[in-house]
Amino acid sequence: MRLRKGAVLAAGLMLGGCAAADGSGEAESSQLAHPAAEITATENTETTIAAAAPREAPPAPEYPMLASLEGRSAADLEALLGAPQFRRRDNPAELWQYRGEACVLDLILYPGGGSALAVDYLDVRGTGRDAASRQACFVSLLKARGGADKG
Repeated sequence: MRLRKGAVLAAGLMLGGCAAADGSGEAESSQLAHPAAEITATENTETTIAAAAPREAPPAPEYPMLASLEGRSAADLEALLGAPQFRRRDNPAELWQYRGEACVLDLILYPGGGSALAVDYLDVRGTGRDAASRQACFVSLLKARGGADKG
């Protein structure tokens, strides 16, 4: 009995293969798996792909480099950092000071080309002296002011 079932199964498989041998390379759609099974498989695949796709983080704000302050006008500084917490006038120069939680940014402005004041010298105090610490201080002042993307 088993042998007969195996022979019937083999004959069915060979006939299925013959149906596809008409030169088209495709079997009749009635010989394909049930269409609902394909849809379910596709839906599950899409769901799996959607669940596995990493979510993109919002881009981090970009901050200008501390050195980019050199030569900036007083108006540019106020647009970027706001009004200084301390200002001292020593004609012809002005000292502007911005204070953060962990550091202080000192800017010395002199009249540039014309009579407008522009940054001639800057210094950061209260953190390490390396460039990364100085930049971190500047970024913390920008964050406190909300001055991202205003390079």
